[in-house]
This record gives sequence, structure tokens and C-alpha cells, in this order.
Amino acid sequence: MKRIASLAATALLLSGCAGVKSFTALEPATPPDYTGPTANVADQVVAVSPQRLHVFEMTEVDGRRLSSSSMASGRAGQGSGMTLTPVALTNELPVMALRVRLQAATQYASPLVSMSNPSCRTVGEVGFTPQEGKRYAVNGRIAADACEVWVEDSATRQPVTEKLTGPGTAR
Repeated sequence: MKRIASLAATALLLSGCAGVKSFTALEPATPPDYTGPTANVADQVVAVSPQRLHVFEMTEVDGRRLSSSSMASGRAGQGSGMTLTPVALTNELPVMALRVRLQAATQYASPLVSMSNPSCRTVGEVGFTPQEGKRYAVNGRIAADACEVWVEDSATRQPVTEKLTGPGTAR
């Protein structure tokens, strides 16, 4: 009787899961139907130590959720014990006015390590109109006084979007 009740409960649980909407699928930065020119934008991942990364990344373009460098770094470090493997992704963006979601974050090898160390996370949207053939980088700063992120021209190192600023690591 216990086995039947257990199977019934499992079936009920699984049928409920089938009706739950899954996470938003990851999409390319450039829409599939876009055929025009593009510009390259590279995320930045800085290894501060074997257990800590500073990640400056683009996570969405016009509402399309992208594969992110923080996710890729987490996957690359799986099975490596208490170390992280930095992975910086790049995206090809259409040359047009866009809304991009940027993030600056401290990433640790485990939740336990993060609980006893300084961290920050700043996320927000900015307007960005890339130029054809140009290369850009998501850059930022993680410090005690502020956590910042922006997009800059890779050749000139000048910001081309507004800077998003949040609280620093000395909270």
C-alpha cells in the first residue's frame, strides 16, 4: 500500500512539473532573421584568485536572454574542486539601437567561500548602438566603494554606454 501511495505521489508531482513553464531559453544576441552588419562585444572575466572571479558581462539584448560568462565559468569549473575556470564569451550584435542588460559580479567557487568573502553584484539595462565592424568590451570595476559595469570601445578604451554603479564590497 505504501508503494502505491508513493507512486501516486510521484506521478502527481511529475504531472505538476510538466505544467510549469521552464526557464527562458537562451538565444543568440543577433536575431535569427537579421542579415545586416554586426559588431563584436566581449565579456571580461578576471581571475582574482583560484576561488574568485570578477565577471563583467552582457546577459540580455533587447529582452533575449544570452548564455553568460558567469554560467560558462561555473560549468567549466565543475569537478575542479574548489577552483574556478574563467571563461569570457563574445557576442555579435546587430548594428542598431539596442537595450542591453549588463552585470558586474563577484563569482566564487562555492557558496561556502562566498559567505566569508566580499562580493558585489550590479545589474541593469543601458542603451547601446554599436557601429559596424567595431569591437567592444564589457568592462567594470569591483572595489570596496563601488561595483560598476559599462561597455567600452576596445580600441580607444573609452566608455560607449552609461556606467551602472552599485554598492561596493565594503558593505
